[in-house]
Amino acid sequence: MPVYKIAGLNIGLEPEYKETIDRLAPYLTDEESVDFSVERSAEEFAEFESHSPFPDRPDMNEGPYLYTKICERMLSDFEGIFFHSSALELDGEGYLFTALSGTGKSTHTRNWRRLFGEKVTMINDDKPIIRKIDGRFFVCGTPWMGKSDIGCNRTAPIKAIYILQRGEENTAKRISPGSVFKQLLEATLFPKTRENMQKLLSIFNELFSAVPLFLLTCNKDTESAQVAYDAANQK
Repeated sequence: MPVYKIAGLNIGLEPEYKETIDRLAPYLTDEESVDFSVERSAEEFAEFESHSPFPDRPDMNEGPYLYTKICERMLSDFEGIFFHSSALELDGEGYLFTALSGTGKSTHTRNWRRLFGEKVTMINDDKPIIRKIDGRFFVCGTPWMGKSDIGCNRTAPIKAIYILQRGEENTAKRISPGSVFKQLLEATLFPKTRENMQKLLSIFNELFSAVPLFLLTCNKDTESAQVAYDAANQK
């Protein structure tokens, strides 16, 4: 079984379709040890397909199905969660921007690339994983990166997380997770069991105790990136 290193873990996967194989290729590792494996259950896959926008395209559903199973196992056993966001790295630190689809996450991170140039690396434009590793929280690239397909196999300690909303002026205000708890829950996969729900809440509690959370109101100007950066790097 091929082994892929995703979010710092060696995961055994056996993709059947070229789309999935090609997408996973940058994460393929020569390491033989496996932290866990994902095997495709015919019954579970059929159920997954029945709720897909492409119910008759197993080649398109295989990747999202495997990613969902990976994220479920991350939460269950490896202090990790899927977090719908656009994530970048600057000066060795990770910045995450979450918002409803169509709000402008990609536009905003593009402004960071315009402002800071080659110092910025896009980790994942849509579907990164957050993991607690050795007591610190990291944002991790995954093979699945949304419509833009922008990202890489990279991991960075998280400097700040932003909830992004459109506005005429650029402002960044530190907020408590409780004030936007519903939106934070909507940015991850809702657990199927009570036990995993408790694990998710525990991760949220530790994450936002360690990492500042900002409400970022911004327009399309490059200044929005400077405002966001300054908020997280006040001296």
